[in-house]
Amino acid sequence: MRDPVRKVILFALSQLLFLAACGGGGANLTSGGSGTGTGTGTSTGPGAGQTIAAANGTNAITMTVDSGPNGGQVNIPYVSVTICAPGSTSNCQTIDRMEVDTGSYGVRVISSVLSSTLLAALTQETVTGGNLVECTMFGDGYSWGSMHLADVTMGTEKAASQSIQVIGDSNYPTIPTTCSNTGTQEDTVATFGANGIIGVGPFVTDCGDCTASTESAFYWACPNGGGTCSQTLVTLAQEASNPVAAFTTDNTGVILELPTVPDGGAVKVSGVLVFGVGTASNNGLGSATVLTADNEGFINTIYKGVTYTQAFIDSGSNFNFFNDSTIGTQGTAPNQVYTPGSQLTLSAIEQGLNNAEATVSFKVGNAETLFSNNPSYSAFDNIAAPISQSQGFDFGMPFFYGRNVFTVIEGKGTSGGIGPFFAF
Repeated sequence: MRDPVRKVILFALSQLLFLAACGGGGANLTSGGSGTGTGTGTSTGPGAGQTIAAANGTNAITMTVDSGPNGGQVNIPYVSVTICAPGSTSNCQTIDRMEVDTGSYGVRVISSVLSSTLLAALTQETVTGGNLVECTMFGDGYSWGSMHLADVTMGTEKAASQSIQVIGDSNYPTIPTTCSNTGTQEDTVATFGANGIIGVGPFVTDCGDCTASTESAFYWACPNGGGTCSQTLVTLAQEASNPVAAFTTDNTGVILELPTVPDGGAVKVSGVLVFGVGTASNNGLGSATVLTADNEGFINTIYKGVTYTQAFIDSGSNFNFFNDSTIGTQGTAPNQVYTPGSQLTLSAIEQGLNNAEATVSFKVGNAETLFSNNPSYSAFDNIAAPISQSQGFDFGMPFFYGRNVFTVIEGKGTSGGIGPFFAF
């Protein structure tokens, strides 16, 4: 069972608000094939040999890191997504500032963002006992919302009749305590930090074992208009799922391509989200090192001689999250960030299940000072914080600047092998 790993820390001047979450669902235990790429790579730092593809509006669309729909966001990559009623070409809405998350699966949109006409036309999914509603549980909270069918388009790539979550749907006000007890409710644009999210991680659906067990408490059968909900099984087709896997072409995975940013940060950064890996002239693996992941999406990170077995690369985390007791901190858990006296340059080895390794360098600056000195900036490549999992090591958005980072979906074949795997 993969829990969603979306992790977001917000700074308001010098005061910290921890929202820990990264995106959408994340619980598919369907076993994917193992990539076959091997070898050892070295990254001397962000920007080494990087070429960013053109945003062609077909399989490559503009991706922007900015302050978000309500301001105050940091290191959140956004794209625009068009959502249509199933089969319609007219009842559609293009929604901007949808977060791109390589650590989760599925399209989720805040209810208040949708027009009433479109929302009414999205097909409500049903199960025995009522309408289908999902509790998406994040690291620090949850999002509660109903499941609907919709057509999802990005660029010219279309995923037809996708099961998407409408977060904060007022038709289902009664939230089971099994869900609400998991933390802060994140059902509005302000609390979520985006108009929605597209989970484009290395698996297809968000809870593969939800077809056989209700243990995860993800999916619920609820009466329309309120009332007591009951946990329910679902079919794979009813689960929130990675829309890229449903594209007719360019469906093997994604590449996030972002330029470098200065040590002091940047107000705004523009890059490209590319669909497909090895399917077109602009998405080949090239010399990237392939790191195969296990059936929970984990690889290994070796840092200062210690191997962390629950490591991952996640664009939905706006800091790098790892543990190092030698680095100074400010705040108390979970509102804690690293604040070294001067910027550190560190290194780690990323290791796949295929035994391929890549040595990477990364920076850790004083997060409090960076935010205080640059309160209008939204992009930083040198902010980090501790992580609660003892075996966890999360390379978040700071890792993505200046690197082309590939995420290949389970079962999809490429020149580097079969997913799930990461590569850079």
